[in-house]
Amino acid sequence: MIILIYGKDTYRSRERLNEIRESYNLKNKSGMNERFLDGKNLSFEEFRNEILGLSFFNEKKLIIVQNVFSNRYLREEIAKSVFETENIIIFHEEGKVLKKDILYKFLIKVKAKIEEYNLLERRDLEAWVKKEVLKNKGTITQEAVGLLCDYIQSDLWRQKNEIQKLIAYNSNIDEKSVKLLVNINVELDIFKTVNAIARNDKANAIKLIRKHLEKGEAVFPMLALIARQFKLMLVYKVDGKAGFYGLSSLAQKFSIEDLKRIYAKILEIDSKIKTGKIDEKMAIETLILEI
Repeated sequence: MIILIYGKDTYRSRERLNEIRESYNLKNKSGMNERFLDGKNLSFEEFRNEILGLSFFNEKKLIIVQNVFSNRYLREEIAKSVFETENIIIFHEEGKVLKKDILYKFLIKVKAKIEEYNLLERRDLEAWVKKEVLKNKGTITQEAVGLLCDYIQSDLWRQKNEIQKLIAYNSNIDEKSVKLLVNINVELDIFKTVNAIARNDKANAIKLIRKHLEKGEAVFPMLALIARQFKLMLVYKVDGKAGFYGLSSLAQKFSIEDLKRIYAKILEIDSKIKTGKIDEKMAIETLILEI
């Protein structure tokens, strides 16, 4: 049996991998036939020897190969190979896999089981949050569910940690608890800042930035996120590809020349901060006023 598990939702893909491992270990008690291979540094010979090698106690092997799609040579050699095995082979990839990739096509050809885990859409995300709260013996209001989804989005690793923290504080989670204990996703807040700039609401943009600074957050990560937002909008304006949080509609508020000028200004401010020519906190507010 061959299985490919991949996708941007690394929490659920990892959870699925662990489910398979637990099921395997219930049936195969020796604990001596589970193998983890780092595909990034794996040769085809090592891969083949592991698959064809004998197992202990006449059990099937469970062979988990991670990061195989970062190894071009290994992908090509596997795709050219012909082998039969009773062992269970799992290719686990955290992130996107191109369907035109030679290994992906090979796995389709040999009828491997393909499992893709995309980030949860809003309705499914809310259902996941409710289920996770119940699993941890808590309750949660619909308003609190909405806030968690707004604040953290589809980062299930952080969702799980924040839910456990909230339940430790009070097993009955409400909107007040979420506002008290959970910090909003910084990248989402930066998007709000850029949106305020696009509306020419510079006072609100500065207010949002000051909120981050008051929490002790560093300037450089914020500046990098602002730069990324404007770069993505520029890419969209040039070739029509929007990469984050529906930037296509926001990009319409700027011309290509505006975006080039703003992006150049951000790089200029970044350089001045790094060379000590301007105070970093003053620099980011100056940037907002000047763009």
